[in-house]
Amino acid sequence: MAWTPCTFAVEHADTPGTTLVVTTNQPHLSNWIGREAKPTLPSDVSQAVEHALREGWTPTAPGSSFHLDLSAGFTPSP
Repeated sequence: MAWTPCTFAVEHADTPGTTLVVTTNQPHLSNWIGREAKPTLPSDVSQAVEHALREGWTPTAPGSSFHLDLSAGFTPSP
């Protein structure tokens, strides 16, 4: 419904540990109200991973999920 921004998760393929949870500044593409959104591209995921690594995410370490909030500028639908 575009009340909250789209979120995706990333996990290390070979040695799963701490999952990266990324909150974007876009609504989900399949929002019911037809709000315009752009798809999450592999380049967006790559940039988020690089950002999270700079912020201290260690993908192969066990632990709770690491949250990266990139939702600045998101405006929820009324």
